[in-house]
Amino acid sequence: MSFDRDRMDQVRRQRGLWLAALIVAVGCLGSLLLFHGLQGAERAAVERHIHGMASFVEADLLGDLREQINAQQRMATRLALGGIDQGEPWEINAELFLRHYPYYRKLAVLEPDLTVRAVRSGLPPNLAAGDRYPVDVDYRPRLEHAAERGELVITRPERLTDGMPGITFITPIGQGETHSGFLVAVLVIQDSLEAMLPALFRDEFRLRAVHRGREVYPSTALGDVGSQQWDAEFTLDPDGDGEGMTLMLALTEDSRAQLTTVLPNVVLFSGILLSCLLAMVAWLGVNAVGQTRVLGESNRRLENEVHEREQAEETLAFLATHDSLTGLPNRTGSTETIEQLIRRHDGGDRQVALMFLDLDQFKDINDSLGHQLGDQLLCEVPRRLAGVLRDRDLVGRHGGDEFLIAVVRDSRDQVEQLAGNILRTLDGGFAVDDHHLFVSASIGIAYYPDSGRSVAELIQNADTALFKAKHAGRNQFAVFTREMFAQAQHRLNLSRDIRHALEDGDFRVVYQPIVDVDSLELVGLETLLRWQHQKGYMVPPQEFIRVAEETGVIGRLGKFALDQALSDLARWQELVDAPPWIAVNVSGAQAHEAGFAEQVSVMLHQYRIDPELLHLEITEEVLIENLLRNRRMLQKLDDIGMRIVVDDFGVGYSSLAYLKNFPISVVKIDRSFVRDLPTDPEDQAITRTICSLSQELGMRTVAEGVERLEQLELLRKYRCSHAQGFLFSRPVERTEAEAMILGDCGWLDICPPGSRQTVSHNG
Repeated sequence: MSFDRDRMDQVRRQRGLWLAALIVAVGCLGSLLLFHGLQGAERAAVERHIHGMASFVEADLLGDLREQINAQQRMATRLALGGIDQGEPWEINAELFLRHYPYYRKLAVLEPDLTVRAVRSGLPPNLAAGDRYPVDVDYRPRLEHAAERGELVITRPERLTDGMPGITFITPIGQGETHSGFLVAVLVIQDSLEAMLPALFRDEFRLRAVHRGREVYPSTALGDVGSQQWDAEFTLDPDGDGEGMTLMLALTEDSRAQLTTVLPNVVLFSGILLSCLLAMVAWLGVNAVGQTRVLGESNRRLENEVHEREQAEETLAFLATHDSLTGLPNRTGSTETIEQLIRRHDGGDRQVALMFLDLDQFKDINDSLGHQLGDQLLCEVPRRLAGVLRDRDLVGRHGGDEFLIAVVRDSRDQVEQLAGNILRTLDGGFAVDDHHLFVSASIGIAYYPDSGRSVAELIQNADTALFKAKHAGRNQFAVFTREMFAQAQHRLNLSRDIRHALEDGDFRVVYQPIVDVDSLELVGLETLLRWQHQKGYMVPPQEFIRVAEETGVIGRLGKFALDQALSDLARWQELVDAPPWIAVNVSGAQAHEAGFAEQVSVMLHQYRIDPELLHLEITEEVLIENLLRNRRMLQKLDDIGMRIVVDDFGVGYSSLAYLKNFPISVVKIDRSFVRDLPTDPEDQAITRTICSLSQELGMRTVAEGVERLEQLELLRKYRCSHAQGFLFSRPVERTEAEAMILGDCGWLDICPPGSRQTVSHNG
């Protein structure tokens, strides 16, 4: 019997080893397949990203080249109509072209026999009038054909006098019988690519350009460019001769690292490890079969497992109704306890009250000192509350930094006195580790049954009262009333209507002029939103903007205003050479969105707008919410070239000292200081100081709410830069703003004779 038992044990061990080996093999194979699948998915995602960016770069470069070719053709047309003998117009056109496209080496006008008639160079010239312009003999037939058909000829790459690769654009002046010569423009390939490619792409990709078999970018390669792995390529062929310039793109190591993850490696390692663990479990399980003969030990083990399961069920039941961090009843547990409390006291004379408590500065503590310290503070709050509550009172954690407190008192005065005691005891400061933290709280109170007959209604209405307490200044309590319910319902309906209005296009943009204080010349336009409700009435901006901020719709609303303003500015750029800048308000939610600066940069590039023409207005309150984060965000915007404006200056933190640490260009003086400026000495002192210090810090000032000539005269005296208000114009529609840009400025007559000065539109 002993021999048979040993043989059976040996067979079981062999079977266990085979099963373990099979599990390891299958698990490793599955992990390897999943590893390759994830790697393939990442490579496909990287390729899609690269080809998408390559398409964008191709379209952008081709658009720029066509714009330059169009400019050359327009110049050739003017030469065909007026001739080179006009002198000054040719010089002016050539100077403007080279200034606008600095990567062109020279412009020249040739006779039909390629003799130089006139030349204009961006660098010291090496040709003079009367010289024979050097053109490869292979291009003579194409030039003769171009003279007949008026087609553009682009030469193959050639080394210029300084060794840089360049190509030559040859445009016929006239065609057929009217042909009178050629316009020649020499482009430096490396300089043009670096100028036309945005910095965002140059940082993300390595670039190589090959034109007709010759490598033309980079002119001096760093490293072995030929061995570089190129991820995407496209060909630019503006003249359609089939021999264009091929551009190859390759992601930099940093960019490629940002697009890939360690997930495939983690999956592979985890799969192999799990396979080994399962194999070990299987092997142990097979061997454990041989131990079933020890019944007594198995019974004891079973009893232990049953006991442990009972303990686990008790633990799970506790965790289902209690918060794991503080040990307080959670939302579910609090609801059950409050329901029991209501059943016990329903119909009695005593007051049953539910308090909704929220810590005011808890988010700042989490952001600045870390979540671990914030968790310790949350654990200290119930201990502090125990000093003013009774043993029968309920304290539960609703979530985050929100607590529910259910109490029964003889009168409402006692409940509200308790709320005041809670606020005072929390205001005393907390010692957590080596930190002494100060937080305040806001409380909303709902009474049963007046404020609701169910726990859900009581919590909702107490939360509504909490909202009022916070907006009333925080560190106080508010009792729910039916008026609050109506206000909350109004906010809910307005939030819904705002979303529908965005989808239906009911919002529109208007503009208020910003003028130079001395010359009264239009220098800028502030973008403002207007909304006519579908029911026909106008919704005040302060009302729908506040609700949009509270409900999270402000980001979509701000993006709509920014997109519409840039679209209008793009049109005005076509009407005048120097359009006024556009000021657009940016909410805190927009400013804190990830990639906000990059989104604005893409929109500017999309509408081809100079970043200096966009002013982003940010309020003081948003600016100082998180100094470190905002400094990084504003620095990105400043690097792009946009102007940063501090809006409503004077009503918040009101210190120019912190502004010097930000890339601020403009300070807007709040209308509350301008309104009584002629009669209030304090407003005069504040306004004069803001203007003086801003000027010393290199910032411009804009006074808001200018309605009277006396205010304007004082602002001139204080050397304020710009002003806006009803004295000049109310906010106007796009067509009226366009008329102002074209010179129809009705406020110019209010300026006293002789005081007007001339300034540019950019101020």
